[in-house]
Amino acid sequence: MSSTTGLILSYALGIIFALGGLTFLIFLDERRFLFGVPYVIMGVLLIGGVRASQRRRHDRQAEGADGDDPPTPRMH
Repeated sequence: MSSTTGLILSYALGIIFALGGLTFLIFLDERRFLFGVPYVIMGVLLIGGVRASQRRRHDRQAEGADGDDPPTPRMH
């Protein structure tokens, strides 16, 4: 994900899912695990996926900054 807006929206969506799942777990009487756990898992996966994506992007940029390998030409 390259845009800042997309990054912010992805984090926000992950946080909304995680907090919503926790809210279900805390406040629902019946079926709290049926609704709460999947939402918490989706939120954690979204946040973890965005973080991993950013980490890979940062690592690729760091490799390119070393200057050891010449840049690969792109075919248009």
